[in-house]
Amino acid sequence: MRALSDHNAIALHACFMESDRHSTASLDSLAEPLREMRLRFEAVLAPHREALWDYCRRLTGSAWDAEDLVQETMLKAFASLAKLWQPVDARAYLFRIASNAWIDQVRRARRAPMEELEAHPELEADSISERRVEVREAMERLVTLLPPRQRVVLLLCDLLDFRAGEVAAMLGATDGAVKSALQRARTTLARASAPGSEPLRTAIDRTAAQHPVVERYLAAFDARDADAIAALLHEEVTVSIVGCAEELGRSTVRASSLAEWASDPREQWVEPGYLEGRAAIFVFYRTADAPRALGWVTTLDVDADGVLAQRQYYFCPEFIRHAARALGVPAVTHGHQYVGGAS
Repeated sequence: MRALSDHNAIALHACFMESDRHSTASLDSLAEPLREMRLRFEAVLAPHREALWDYCRRLTGSAWDAEDLVQETMLKAFASLAKLWQPVDARAYLFRIASNAWIDQVRRARRAPMEELEAHPELEADSISERRVEVREAMERLVTLLPPRQRVVLLLCDLLDFRAGEVAAMLGATDGAVKSALQRARTTLARASAPGSEPLRTAIDRTAAQHPVVERYLAAFDARDADAIAALLHEEVTVSIVGCAEELGRSTVRASSLAEWASDPREQWVEPGYLEGRAAIFVFYRTADAPRALGWVTTLDVDADGVLAQRQYYFCPEFIRHAARALGVPAVTHGHQYVGGAS
């Protein structure tokens, strides 16, 4: 009886192994056409990316959170395409997803009911051009002054020129409810007199003490030593090339992104610092037009033995330009997706 049980277990294991091989092969066969479709998707939505990123930054009050929200929005937008059975406006589609994703994030973070849009009698619309100026001037205070839905409505209507009916469709509300929230938001901004909080620091800081692993990473990078960087990575390290790729494991990283970096002929170096209060590593290039231009930003999650995870903000042009402006240097950007052997 035991022999029969062992035989069944072996057969079952072999069946699972064959199933895994088949599943892996099937998934692999889908990867390339999906990557091609993602490139086409990015190209169609490219004209709206900068406005989307700026909107997300003003919603969240943080460049880091803005990039996360943009990536979540793009992922959801791409994943939802197969379920769309009617024509959609690309711009409205993106901003609807971003708005609702952010409202959901705030709801989860607060673990409390969100402010609801209440129906309200029709309110006379103000001049959009005049309101846009007021909104831009007060933008830094939005995070602390306005509840989440009012902030969404104000930005969509007064900054991005969406009509109340369009915003209502995005949020699943009525026109009157949107106009009511818009009026309350405008009133709050008009009455507010207290200045906003001081912006978080964005600066290069070479003097700050670094974790020993980070120090070794900086030295290996400036030495252009891919093997030394690989030696710092945990065997099961996760490297996220934000918005583009995920690499799992030291050997994959060494054969992929590290190999590509090592073959890049451009002069580049790293400087540690802070972007809006968060520790970061800034990668600079020397170009024909500038002796020091920001090329990308990376963050490391380390322990005593090495790098557990890394996030590379390389295919994030809006994020890079924002960081470069904060640092007072030019930016070198690389598009939103990896294409062949292009840098």
